[in-house]
Amino acid sequence: MAERKNYGYKVCYREENSKALIRYFITHTYRQAVSMRKFYLLYPPRSRIDNHKLVNPKWYIVPINRQEVQKGIWREVPF
Repeated sequence: MAERKNYGYKVCYREENSKALIRYFITHTYRQAVSMRKFYLLYPPRSRIDNHKLVNPKWYIVPINRQEVQKGIWREVPF
């Protein structure tokens, strides 16, 4: 079995009645991902796309996979 490498983590949300996960923040460490998730639960942000108030968002911590690294996820803005 291939060794699983840790490439970092994404903090994503899913709004009520939506199927898509939307990436909100990326980080190298799990500890920082947990910290940002707690922060977003206490102080809910607005959508970056159209600035609407998020409707009952559920927050998730998702590992970054190798394909995302190869596509250049770390060359993008982290938030």
